[in-house]
Parts: sequence; structure tokens; C-alpha cells
Amino acid sequence: MIDAMIMKGRALTPPVPNIVSSSGNDVPLLLATKLSPPRLARGILPRPRLERLAEQVTERSITVLKAPPGFGKTTLASIWADSLAAQGVAVAWLSLDEQDESVQRLLFYLAAALNHADPRLGLSCLGLHTELTFFSMETLASLLIHELIGFDRPLVLFVDDCHRIGDPILVNALRFFIERAPQHLHMVLISRRELPVALLEKRYVDDLLELDSCQLRFSLEETRDLLRKAGLELEQAGDLSAVHQDTDGWIAALRAFLLAPQFDARGEPRATSRGICLLFDDLLDSLDGPSRDYLCQLGLLDKFSTALICELIGAQPARQLMGELQCRQLFISSLGEHEHWFKLHPLFRRHLKRTCLDQQPDVVASFRFRAAQWFAKRGHWLDAIKLGLEAEQVEQVREWINRCAMELLERGDFSTLVMLEKRWKLEAGDVSLPLRMARAWAMGLALEVNVAETLLNELEADLAGRQQNGPASRDYWEMQSLRAMLLGLADHNETSGALAARCYQAMQHRPWITNVLLNLISCSHYHAGRWDAFYTVPPTFVDGRQGPGLLFHDCYRQSINALGECAQGRLQDAQSGLEHVLERIELSFNARMENPNPALLALPNALLAQLHYWRGDHEASETHLAKCMDFIAMGGFLDCLAAGYCTQARLQWHQGAATRARRTLEQLDVLATRHTWQRLRARVLLERVWLNLQDNKIREALSCSHALVELASQADTEATLDKRVYAQLSLLWLALCGIEETPILVENIEALLVLLQERQLELMYCDIALALGAYHCLRGLPEQGQPLLDEVLLRTQGSGAISLLQDLPLGQSCERLADHVTAQWKVGVDALFSAGQRLGPSAHSCNAALLGLTVKERQVVQLVAEGKSNKQIARDLNVTPETIKSHMKSIFAKLKVESRAQAAVMLQNAQPSQVARA
Repeated sequence: MIDAMIMKGRALTPPVPNIVSSSGNDVPLLLATKLSPPRLARGILPRPRLERLAEQVTERSITVLKAPPGFGKTTLASIWADSLAAQGVAVAWLSLDEQDESVQRLLFYLAAALNHADPRLGLSCLGLHTELTFFSMETLASLLIHELIGFDRPLVLFVDDCHRIGDPILVNALRFFIERAPQHLHMVLISRRELPVALLEKRYVDDLLELDSCQLRFSLEETRDLLRKAGLELEQAGDLSAVHQDTDGWIAALRAFLLAPQFDARGEPRATSRGICLLFDDLLDSLDGPSRDYLCQLGLLDKFSTALICELIGAQPARQLMGELQCRQLFISSLGEHEHWFKLHPLFRRHLKRTCLDQQPDVVASFRFRAAQWFAKRGHWLDAIKLGLEAEQVEQVREWINRCAMELLERGDFSTLVMLEKRWKLEAGDVSLPLRMARAWAMGLALEVNVAETLLNELEADLAGRQQNGPASRDYWEMQSLRAMLLGLADHNETSGALAARCYQAMQHRPWITNVLLNLISCSHYHAGRWDAFYTVPPTFVDGRQGPGLLFHDCYRQSINALGECAQGRLQDAQSGLEHVLERIELSFNARMENPNPALLALPNALLAQLHYWRGDHEASETHLAKCMDFIAMGGFLDCLAAGYCTQARLQWHQGAATRARRTLEQLDVLATRHTWQRLRARVLLERVWLNLQDNKIREALSCSHALVELASQADTEATLDKRVYAQLSLLWLALCGIEETPILVENIEALLVLLQERQLELMYCDIALALGAYHCLRGLPEQGQPLLDEVLLRTQGSGAISLLQDLPLGQSCERLADHVTAQWKVGVDALFSAGQRLGPSAHSCNAALLGLTVKERQVVQLVAEGKSNKQIARDLNVTPETIKSHMKSIFAKLKVESRAQAAVMLQNAQPSQVARA
């Protein structure tokens, strides 16, 4: 399949009538397959964000599709051609090959392509027959232009495989034609390499549309849809992210993974295949020896610049290599907006690295160390340390770590220090005090709380021996600040907040520690529901540099703020804050050519996943989960872990994967047990009660509820209500399903509602009130239950958290409840669900069904939605009405609908999420 995507063979067909081929190669024997776009393969994924660009093709004179093989250039162009033809635009197609290596031959085929689009075009050129070689390029091009001037329709001319023709021939054949063609001619040039500058140099920016591999590669959502269309469901959301990162959205690699899914020793997906490796080998074989060796050495680097390559291999070879890479589009892309920093495709880089290690083992260590030194001189510590370790320059790396440890920590790169700590197991006497402090902070941030406490105890004992641990000592208060953070990460938020407040008041700390303390204070107020104090905590401290350290703390602060806003039912405010901080992080790190710690980005992404789930947008929730689930356990605090894992479990259940949902909760339970997080353990038990009730597993639900009640009854010094709420809610669910009723349950619930109301915990209040209202109604007490249901409906309309209503575990009582509530309440709930229908499970079903359509079938449905009859659709798509009838039968079967109107409605229901993605 990969080879088929890369090499598009052509079949010899009889010559076009009235065209006589003479002996020799100047007058070609026309191949009809060169004049039509290739047939679209089955399994093509609809990509609305790119397909809609067909509209812009007719607004620009030139459109360029340039990318390495396997990025879907020809497929996209073919879809554009079909779409434009359906709109009444004349479409001409020409696929070039190595036999077209003459100006006259190329223009002769151009005339044939135009004639294939409309019989009135190209006749002057085609009629020259054997005299073709006696005419100049200007004459032949002028004949074509003259005919086009008299043509009364817009015409789009696609020229595929431009890379198969040498630049001089391409320029001589097309430059004159492009510059003087009439305005209603639009050209789409498709190539694996950069087109000659001379072809495009006189184009204004707004007259040229260019798409390269960056635009053509699959987005995360498209990768998910492709796997889903192929029937491949990955175990966890993080697996989707791993596949997407490994393939970098390269379509050929994704197809290879679908043919034979592979996983490494750690169970992570890998997309390398024999066909991909052969493609890479062919690309390397096309280079001269020195360029091939230098390119393989680039595979040892995660990123590179022209200056770095000049340092490593010399100025002249570096410029030649960079020019070759960019001209030939050899899987190279610029990083962010920085045109002087580049990276190679992950699979290509891995292949180059393996080739370099096999064929050039003597140069590897030296190359890595020289690159590490170059990075270190410029303060790119992460790259320097990584390459230094790979070059086995341990002592040099130790020296660099001593110089940059706190800088790395304050930028949020604590995972590097954690990796070194685990690798070296340094003793206390081996390193300086600042590095030991940095190590302790890093282990704490990575949730290695026990290790961090051991390091902290050693530091305190060391300072005590030096008699430097008094309240006036800066080191003393930094250690107290670290202890406050460890208490917070252990979920002792009240104790942590009180100690953090003392540290904050004791003395002026450096900005990084000040922000840690402010976050701890804010977190303690959130958990206690002290909203006045919560909103008056000073903002993240800024020292004027606006560096990554500020973003590190702002990410934590915005996550805490979002938790507070969500708890009070202000979901939109929470979402806006989280999205804003993610945008700032992306812009900031793009400007510095670095990547933020993924564990840090996991915090807001996990909360956004939960937010979108609450609001019924399951697709958006899945997208955010894919970005965070691989990393959330590395540095996420308890509430973010709960948000990510519990949201994933509920989504998996809604998708019919209850077994996977149980495994997800088991993984979360392991984390809760490892860190002794009783509050998280309580949340896991509540989710298990919900899951078992939904699956009608009564015994399991009872066991989990009893364990939860026992856990909540244990003494607790924290001010949070979470465990109490979870326990009472589980008991209420059991009673609601008619399984078990405990004494004074209603009295306990009503007292809890009063407390939740006082603390303004909106979502918890709605969860409890909804279940209690339904319970009263089912017991024949509508005068007590209906007011609660009405109140919950009103509050849900304000917050948008419709999943609270959708996820109420009613079991066998669901149908009975409908008979015990007012018609007005049912209308209100239906309206809420209808508003969320295009985002929730029904939209998911629509999208999944539409993914099963071919591109042609999707075009038919789109035209049906526009109100066109079968005859009109047949005319637009240039097929017979019988063909349209056949398409409609297939569409009805795939979408499981019975009418054209139902198919159109499904398309409209699915479109909002697609528009949002585009």
C-alpha cells in the first residue's frame, strides 16, 4: 500500500483520435491515464478543513501542493477536482513523468489535458502533429492562451508530479504560459520538492495559495477519526497521542500502522514498517555520498539550525545540505515561526539515527559531544544534557547540571532532574547545596514525595549541624516552603496552606518560591470553600522577565482557579482561563524554540477534558485527554489526576467499552494507593459505584458503596467535604435504583445540601439535589422532589453541565421516573439535551457513521443537503442517475437511515464539531 501511495503507475492506452505519433520521442503517444486524476482509494478519510480550500483555488491564480511522498497531495487534489467539477468549473488534469523531459512534449500534453476538459481547447496545438518540434515554446504557449481567452468558464488545471521534470524544462515550458494566461485559468501545481522560484516570482501573496507538509499532515482529531474509521480502538487516550507523535501526522505512516499495528517493549505504538524504511533508503540513495553521511548524522539531533550544522560539518557542506533538504522537501520542517530552526520527521530521524549508528559508529560520540557543547554555550541546557549523556560525557554533564539545575527547575523542566536523580543516585556529599535543593524540589514536583522528604530531611540535618537552620536563615525558610509543597501534594491542604502562609510572611523569597507559596495558599482556600480568601490571594508574582518560570506557576494557578470556578458552576470562566494559559505557554515556548514539560501541560488539558465532558462535548474531551493521559501521572496533582482518569472512564463506558473503563479506574486506584491519597480513593470508589449501577452489577455496586462509607467515616483533619459527599451520593444512588436504603438517609442528605449551599459548591449541590429529587418523585412524593428537580434544571441551564442529568444512574427506575415528573420539566430537559446533542453522544454517532462513507458518497450527501435532486446531482458529478441511485442505496445502508432527509440531518448534526476543528 505504501508503494502504491508513492509510485503512481500509468497504463498505456490507445492514442487520442486524430493525433498521429511519428517515429522518435518528440511527438508523444498520448496516455489517457495521464489526463485524468487517479481513482480515489477506499478508506479515504473526509478532511473538511482541507476539502473546503477548493473554494480558494478558484480565487488564486496558482495553488501549490508540496510535501514528501505519502502526504496525500494527489488525493487532496483529486477531491478538489471532483468538488470543483460538481460546481460547474471546468477541470483539466495532467500527471507528468520522466518521459515529458522536453518543452514541446510538456506543452503538447498540456494541450491534451485542456482538450480532455473541453473539446474546444488545445486543438491548435494538437493539430500540429509532426511539425510540433519546429515551433517555439512561445508559439505553442500562445496558441493555448489564445484558445483560453475565448473560453467562457472558470478552468482549473492540475499538474501533478512536477518533481519528475527538471527545473529548466519546467520553467521554460510553463513560465510564459503562467504569466500570460487569462484570469479565469487557475493552476494547481503538485510536487515533492520546492518549485523553481522563476515560476512563482511574479505572484502576489494574495494570488498564491501554498500548502506544505505542515498543513497536509493529519491533526490529532483526524488521526483519531482515521483509526476509528479503520475499526482500530486504542486501549487508552494516551495511545492516540503516541501514534500521532510517532507519525507526526504523516498519512503513509498512519496507513502502515493500520495495516500492521506495532508496539514497543513498553507497549507504546510504533508506526515503522518495511515499506517506510524502503522509502527512506530510496531517498538516501538519491543523495551523493557526503550528503548522505551528513544527513544521517542529523538523525542524532532532535532539532538543529544552520549555525549548528556549520559548526559540526563546516559552512559549505552545511549550506549545501540545508539547501538540498529544503529544496527536495526531505521530511524537514521549521520549528514554530523560526525559519532558522528545524526538525526532521520522527520516523525519518529514527531511521537516520539507526543508519548512522550502524555505518558511522566512529563519529557518533564526537558529533554528539560537539553538538552538546554548542548548545551549552548558548544556554540550551536540556539539549546539552541529553546529548552529553548520550556521548557518555558524565563529568561534563555534572558540571552543567550544577550550573543550571535551579534554572531548569524554575522553568518547569523538573523531569530532567528527576531522570538524573534516578540514574545517578547521588549521595549528599557529591553535590552542592543548591543542586541538592533543586533535586528535592524536582522529586516533589514529580510526585516522588517520599524521595523528596528523604532529601529534605538530609538537608535539614546538614543545616542543623552547621547551626544555620534558625528562623532568620533563608535556607531554613526555603526548606519550610518545600515541606509545605510536599504536604500539599500529599493532599494535606489545610496544613500545607497554613505553613505556606507563615513562610510567605516570614521573609521575601525569590519569585519562584513566592509563587509556590501563593499556589499552596490558594489551593487550601479552594478545598475549604473560603471563596473570599481564595479570590484575594495575590496573583502570580512577576519579576519583569515573563519567562517560563512564570508560566510554570501560572499554569498551576489557573488550574486551581479553574477548579474553583467549576465547583461554583462557572464552567465557561474556567474554560476561558485554561485555554488562555495554554495559548500563552505555546506562544512563549515557540519563541524560545523549546518544548514545555508535557506533565505541566497535562494539568489544564485534564481539566478541559472534564469541562467538555460535563458540557456534553465528548469529541473535545477526547482530544484533550489524548494530550494529557500519558503525562498526567508524572506531575499532576490529585484533582487533575481525578479529572483525567474519571473522564476517560466515563467516555469509555459511553463508547461501549466498559471493560476498559474498569481498567482505567484500576490504574487510578493504584496511583491513589501509591500516594496514600484517601480523597482520590474515595472518588475511585464513587466512580465504581456509578459504573456498576450502569451495568446492573448490584453486588459490586454495594461493595464499593460500603467501602466508600467506611472510608468517609475515618477521622480527617482536612476541611474538604469531598469524601462525605461521595459517600452520601453513593448511598442515594443505591436507594434511587431500589437496591438498598439506609436509615436517616434523607435527613443526612438534606443537611449536606444545606452545607453545600453555604459553601457555594454548585456542581456537588446539583449532583446530590438531582438524585434526591428523583428519589422523592419515585417514592410518590412529588411535592418534595419536583422543586429540587426544577432547581437543578435551572442551575444546569446556567452552568451548561448537562452530563449531570445524562449520567444519573437510574437503573431499572428510568422509565418509572418519566411518569413521576412534570411535563414542563421533561420539556426543559429535552431542550437542554437538544442543545447539547450536536456535541455529545449523538454527534459522536453521526460522525462515526459519516466516516464510513466514501468521498464520492459524502459529496452526494452534501448535495442532497443542498436540496438537489438525483438528476441534478448526476449532472453536477458527471455521472448517470443510476450511479447516484446506487450511491444512495449504499448511503442509506451505511448511515442506517430510510430517507434523503434523514441523511442530510445526520450531516448537519456532525458539521459543528468539524467546523470547530477546521
